[in-house]
Amino acid sequence: MKKVLFAIAMVAVLCMTGCNKDNKIQKRLLMCGDEWDKYTFTYAEDGKLSFVDRNSGERTWSFKWSGNKATVTYIKEGETKDPLSFTLGDNGFVSSYTDTYGDERSCTYDKDGHLLQVKKFDEVKCNCVWEKGDLVKWSRFSDGAEQYKEQTFMVDENLAGIFPDATDKAGIDRWMIEVGLFGKPSKHLLDQAAWEGSGQVAVQTYTKDEDGFVTKVEKVFDGGEPEIYEYQWEVIEKK
Repeated sequence: MKKVLFAIAMVAVLCMTGCNKDNKIQKRLLMCGDEWDKYTFTYAEDGKLSFVDRNSGERTWSFKWSGNKATVTYIKEGETKDPLSFTLGDNGFVSSYTDTYGDERSCTYDKDGHLLQVKKFDEVKCNCVWEKGDLVKWSRFSDGAEQYKEQTFMVDENLAGIFPDATDKAGIDRWMIEVGLFGKPSKHLLDQAAWEGSGQVAVQTYTKDEDGFVTKVEKVFDGGEPEIYEYQWEVIEKK
């Protein structure tokens, strides 16, 4: 029981934050999103996620925790939908997740807390491959065939603990991954990514604050217009 409670505390305090390499500043995520959808986060006194707001009330998620389980009230455009639910494993990350449609997902992780696989009911929907702390490729399934996205990384450390490679992982919304519910991020910042055989390469560039925390990611496909994703942080500990 102590192990589970410790893991929950780690999710609440550490997995939703980043820290600089000298461990002098810790921050937690207040907002992330693109020009169409921005998600803001509110935390309870114990540091656990308590409320998520998309686009100033367009959609909201209210978390009610009981031990390692959370029941989430979901309201979309004023209409209360069926609730979501999460269960955290001993590592403090989501082991099972039931969405508002009743679809059940289960997640497995490596010993370091990196997401390895997502199943929907008992069918594999995503596999992840890690090397030296970085997510070098992950998969999706289309018409029964598994397709991998291959990724390379910069030398820059991912001090804020963001997930620029978080999209389309077996139907898990990006904000859920960004806030630290589904495992640890890559150790370094994502540089380039491409689906096998597509020939379309996405290149990332970053803007950081004075502490090295990423505030903006610009993703460009083959010289096109950038897709912009932004982050806002608040300091929770400064030594």
